[in-house]
Amino acid sequence: MKKIIHITNDLQRLGGVQRLLVDLMTLQHNEFKFEVILTKGENEYTDELQALGVDVYHKKNLGLSGIVKRLNKADLVHAHLFPSIYIALLSKAPTIVTEHNPHYRRRDLPLIKVLERFLYKKFKKIVCISEGVRTEFLKTIKINPAKTYVIHNGVNLERFPQKAKLLSLNKQVIKIGMVGRFAPQKDIKTLIKLMTLLNSSFELHLAGDGDLRQEYEAYCKSSSVDNKVIFHGQVNNIPHFLGSLDIYVQSSHWEGFGIAVVEAMAAGLPTFATNVEGLNNIVLADALFEVGDAITLANKIQSLVNNIDVYNQTSEAVVRQAKHFSINNTAIAHSAIYNEVIKDV
Repeated sequence: MKKIIHITNDLQRLGGVQRLLVDLMTLQHNEFKFEVILTKGENEYTDELQALGVDVYHKKNLGLSGIVKRLNKADLVHAHLFPSIYIALLSKAPTIVTEHNPHYRRRDLPLIKVLERFLYKKFKKIVCISEGVRTEFLKTIKINPAKTYVIHNGVNLERFPQKAKLLSLNKQVIKIGMVGRFAPQKDIKTLIKLMTLLNSSFELHLAGDGDLRQEYEAYCKSSSVDNKVIFHGQVNNIPHFLGSLDIYVQSSHWEGFGIAVVEAMAAGLPTFATNVEGLNNIVLADALFEVGDAITLANKIQSLVNNIDVYNQTSEAVVRQAKHFSINNTAIAHSAIYNEVIKDV
């Protein structure tokens, strides 16, 4: 059985890249032997990966030389995220990389852009998670397009009910929610603004954490909605959290691929998202709003809950939509790439 080593920054539960890797290894562990090397953070999937027989190593324990020794024993190295992608290139093993976002701020620096145009030539193949990501990557890095492949991300739909969630007539509180890091990219302030526009029958539930949490909590108080916004911190059981909601909103400035959005739809939640690459090709067309436009979002949500039939029909529609993004297709495409690269060595 060929050995594949994923090298990435961390395996935090709230990260979309991290969830994707675990789901892929779950489907592929009978086909390949996997290891994971973490260069910065911690492993929050210990039980799942132990059950799969996947060993996880940390840079803080191995050191840089130890990482390179392990990578050299692989039949293929799959690199994700900066700075892990740079470390991966120290290996003698054939290496591929996945581009998970349409824009990385480090590439705004001319020196980094030039450096990566050189470094990326060393990767055997470059996987992009959407056509939009591939387009932006080629604009910036200007590498041979034949080395790039689009493999859309997917979700393990079996973790979610995949049934419509019906809104009852006597529903007293409508729970809106979002899952994600508290980072500028996610624009959680727009969701807090949203709560100033909706009446007291609505609550906002946030699953996540990060450096901006205190700022968001203070913003809730200054906006007089701190009694309507619940900060859950890090949530390990995402299906259970989504099951407690009535509506899901993703307010991001950008996304590579909205895994959290697909999960919400698979849970039967009417789902709204910003009209940006990585989200606007996932949700229903009439569920889009422009970045920062809390007023339009509030109007869409109010219209939805004012008509129970529309809510229930929307719930049925998002479940059907989620089925287009099964992790099974993603796993098959990755296995084909792995086998092709290993065969050519």
